[in-house]
Amino acid sequence: MEIKTFMQKKHNKESGLTLIELIVAVGIFGLVVVMSVSICVSALLSQRRMIALRNVEDNARFALESMAREIRTGKNFSKNNGLLSFTNAKGESIIYGLNNGVIEKSSDGGSSYFSVTGSEANVNYLDFYLMGQAPGDGLEPRITITIGITSQIGNQSVNLKVQTTISERFLQS
Repeated sequence: MEIKTFMQKKHNKESGLTLIELIVAVGIFGLVVVMSVSICVSALLSQRRMIALRNVEDNARFALESMAREIRTGKNFSKNNGLLSFTNAKGESIIYGLNNGVIEKSSDGGSSYFSVTGSEANVNYLDFYLMGQAPGDGLEPRITITIGITSQIGNQSVNLKVQTTISERFLQS
């Protein structure tokens, strides 16, 4: 009889996993899967935020550089209703302004406009501040531009505020 009892005990030790062992194994596996998925989602959100930041920086940089290039050699600056108008080095009447979240430029005096910023960025505000424009005031002519731009990729959005001052290349006579 002792032999049967010994065999039965040996047989019980060779059986499969207990319910508690199975629950613990599934729980640990589930925890690893949840952590892996959350890391992937976090990386995806970070990538979208970086793309949005790059879009907004590229748009702001391009808009400011294109405006600054013409402003440096321009003359006869005036600001009216948020629009900056002046005459560029080629003698063209240039107007820069904000329309429905896009910076626009006209090179024919205002009859037709084209976009300076891309569609992936929304310009919240565009302000021009003129200083030293009056002849004989003793101030160097300069223009300060402030821009607020937002870009959104998915549910990730980035805001950028930029201010720059541009001085005219030619001094007043």
